[in-house]
Amino acid sequence: MRRYIVISFVQKHVQLLVSIASVMILSRLISPEETGIFSIGVAIAALTHAVRDFGVGNYVVKEAEITPAKTGTAFTVSLLIAVVLSLLLLGLSFPVAAFYAKAEVATVIWITTLGLLVSPLSTIPIALLLRDQRFADIFRVSIASAFANAVVAILFAWLGFGAKALALGQLASALTLALGANLILRNRGMYRLSLAHWRDVSNFGFHMTVSNLSEQLGQRASDLVVGKMVGFSAVGLLSRSGTLITMVQDSVQSAVMPVVLTSMLADIRKTGKVAPLLLKSLCLFTCLMWPVYAVISMFARDAVAVLFGAKWLEAAPYTSILCYGAALAVLSSLVSTTCNATNNAHFLSRYSPTVQGIRVALVTCGAIMGDLGLVVRMLVVAELLQCVLAYLIIRQVAAIQIGDVVRSCWRSLLVAVLVAAAMAPLQALDGPSALRLAIVAPSAALAWLGAVFITRHPMAQEVTHAYGVLALRMRASRIR
Repeated sequence: MRRYIVISFVQKHVQLLVSIASVMILSRLISPEETGIFSIGVAIAALTHAVRDFGVGNYVVKEAEITPAKTGTAFTVSLLIAVVLSLLLLGLSFPVAAFYAKAEVATVIWITTLGLLVSPLSTIPIALLLRDQRFADIFRVSIASAFANAVVAILFAWLGFGAKALALGQLASALTLALGANLILRNRGMYRLSLAHWRDVSNFGFHMTVSNLSEQLGQRASDLVVGKMVGFSAVGLLSRSGTLITMVQDSVQSAVMPVVLTSMLADIRKTGKVAPLLLKSLCLFTCLMWPVYAVISMFARDAVAVLFGAKWLEAAPYTSILCYGAALAVLSSLVSTTCNATNNAHFLSRYSPTVQGIRVALVTCGAIMGDLGLVVRMLVVAELLQCVLAYLIIRQVAAIQIGDVVRSCWRSLLVAVLVAAAMAPLQALDGPSALRLAIVAPSAALAWLGAVFITRHPMAQEVTHAYGVLALRMRASRIR
């Protein structure tokens, strides 16, 4: 499990570096209004993408025994849904563009529709690679996809395509992902058209689709509502204020989730228990993420200035606030993974609509007031309420009590407090933002290491183990 996590971490961090470089360039080539137009178009397409997935990837991963008939059924269902939804998107593009009075929104939707049609060719092979824990192969495909996105988006932005450049980058990413996965797997049998297991796929897919659609609706509601009530520039600021947090989530949480899911499935097949791994994962996640969010919140202005440029500095206060919501989101991040591993996907079809319904209502209340700052604060409140609902689900599917969560996370909270205290004096530093960050980053890393060992956090054992493995390999290389 440690080796798989390392591979997944390296993959996500290389993708993060590519994304950071891309965002730094694109933020200087594309205006806040153009970014807002892209966000609106993608928000519309993302709602259909949630239905398109239909849980077929997770179905392939979770099945105890996979057969050509099951993969063929999963592909057929995915393909049928992609075709139907593509036609629906094309039909919606014109009224959506008219509603926002921006023809370019329709163009963004058309481009993303092409990516939707390509997606079934990557969903099944990626799921099979994940099922077999072939994380090294997933690493290669994902990195190629990230580079394709960045290169194409930057090229077309430089040529003056505006919001369309970002959409073309996503299309290039989808094409590269499909091509790379199929070149690695080379299994044409998975594309045989079949509906032999459509009932099993549909039953599982229904619950996953309700969950995914609800999550997409809740996440995109901010863009859709704010775009109409506050304006496209506000959408751009809201999008950029969360970009840095999304990068961190992708580099850590998204890297670990697939490994945790496959490890949970293995534990369940062996012992029938999921609680020990869930609590340990939660303990390590919070130890990693909470200090990071604390530092980002304290130095958000510097991070925004370096990554996006001076014209985006207005987004920095919103980034600081959103860090509190992101810290809360860590506590609820394992709900979907746990429900999938324990074959309790039906809980998600009730949990996600409730959570996202609350989110939409709160965001709408903030947008009605015309205050973007209030919208951001409402998002933090939504994350807090989601933690409460997440605990109620976890208590049922994994027999975990609130005391178990507290015992797993209290040291992580102490680590975050110690790191924040150590970084506080550095806020008084003068100088360019890049120089300040160059001092803050290594200082925060050293403060985190010290806090981990001072508090005797379980993460200290992982750090010691990693150091031991690295030392052994260095000695072996010297002997050679």
